[in-house]
Amino acid sequence: MKMRFVFSIGAIAAIAAGCTNNPLGGSTTGSAAERDYEQLSGTWQLTRGVENGKPVPASVLKRTILITDHNTFRFPKASGAGTHRAGSFTVNPATRPKQVDSTAAGGPHAGQLTRGIYEILDANHWRACWGPSGGPRPTDFRSSPGSGRILQDWKKIRPVPSR
Repeated sequence: MKMRFVFSIGAIAAIAAGCTNNPLGGSTTGSAAERDYEQLSGTWQLTRGVENGKPVPASVLKRTILITDHNTFRFPKASGAGTHRAGSFTVNPATRPKQVDSTAAGGPHAGQLTRGIYEILDANHWRACWGPSGGPRPTDFRSSPGSGRILQDWKKIRPVPSR
């Protein structure tokens, strides 16, 4: 369960990273997607998580850091991300709720698509809800027991670090 949560965090990271391709086809360069990618880029602290209806322990929240840079994401080694540490994502801000698709770059879920939804709350906060890897996209920001969903709230703690 912990590994699955971490994988989902990666998927969420992917949403924050940013991309210029609309998952439904067509380019979104210079559009609302570009604005969202810009807002989602940064270094983020997980402030709340719910996996399959169960709250993520505070000890896991505290060490879960996500770095997104345009359409890529990564977790620093200290964050404890388990199934994969990096990947990419695409956003579609034209839908309600906004949609995000994440793809892991490695690990047991490499290449597998995880579908989610996201909302930018303000310049320093956003949230996402992820469906089960390879499963359907959520339609609301809830994670109830048996749903397989992961709900996450993120707080920006600094800009994207230099590599």
